[in-house]
Amino acid sequence: MTRNYVMVIALAIMSISNGFSQKISDENKYEFGLRIAPNISWVTPDSKSIDANGISLDWNYGFTVSRYINERYAFGTEINVVNVTSKFKYDKVYLAKSDNSSKGYANDLSMTYNLRYLQIPILFKMRTNPIDGGKLRVFGEFGMGLGLLIRSKIDVSSSVVKVDNIDANNPDAVDKFDIRADSTSAEYNKSVSFFNPSFIIGGGVQYDLFSNTKVYTGLRYNGGLVDMLFDKNWTATNSFTSLSFGIIF
Repeated sequence: MTRNYVMVIALAIMSISNGFSQKISDENKYEFGLRIAPNISWVTPDSKSIDANGISLDWNYGFTVSRYINERYAFGTEINVVNVTSKFKYDKVYLAKSDNSSKGYANDLSMTYNLRYLQIPILFKMRTNPIDGGKLRVFGEFGMGLGLLIRSKIDVSSSVVKVDNIDANNPDAVDKFDIRADSTSAEYNKSVSFFNPSFIIGGGVQYDLFSNTKVYTGLRYNGGLVDMLFDKNWTATNSFTSLSFGIIF
C-alpha cells in the first residue's frame, strides 16, 4: 500500500513538472509595465446603525512586474495608488462642534470618506496561448492586495454640522466635532484603519504589438476583507471594481 502511494506521488510530481516544462528564454522571464484604471467603489456596512450611501467613480494607477515560470503562468506584483470613496448615512445621532457653535440631533447625517491607499498586490497570473496563432491572448489573475492608507479626508453634511475636507485620523482643531448616540454618551470614533487587505480576482485580454511590447485591458475586483472603521459600533468594508488599461514592455 505504501509503495502504491509513493508511485502516485511520484507520478503527480512528474505531471506537474511536465506541465511547467515549457520554458521561456531568460530575457523574457520578466515583464514590466504601467497601468491606469478607473474604478467604481462602494462600502458594505455590517452594522444596523449605518447604511451605504451610493457608489462613486474613482481611479488608480501604478507600476507592474511579472515573472513568468513558463509561457502561460506567472507571479506578479504591483505598486498602485488607489483612490476609494466610501459613503455612509447614519440614523439619528447627536452632533456637536468642539467650540459648541452648533449642536443637536440630526436624521440626515452623511459622511463621505475620500481615501487613498498605496496598494501592493501579490498575484498569480494565467494566460492562454495565442488565439488561432495570432497576437491575442485571454488572461486571468487572482491574489491578495495590501493597502496602506496615505490619505483620509471626510466631507460631512447634515442640518446641524457641515464640514468638508476633514483629516479623519488627525483633524485640525477648527474641524473637530463629536458624533454620539445622545448628548451624554461617549463619542463615536471616526478614524480609518491604516491597513486595507483585499481579495483580488480579474481577467481580460492581451494583444502583442511588436517585439516584447503588449497592451491589455481587463476587469478586476478588489473585495475588502477587514473593517475600515475603528469604532466598535460601526463596521464596514470598502471594495471596488476597476477597468484596467496597461502596456507591458
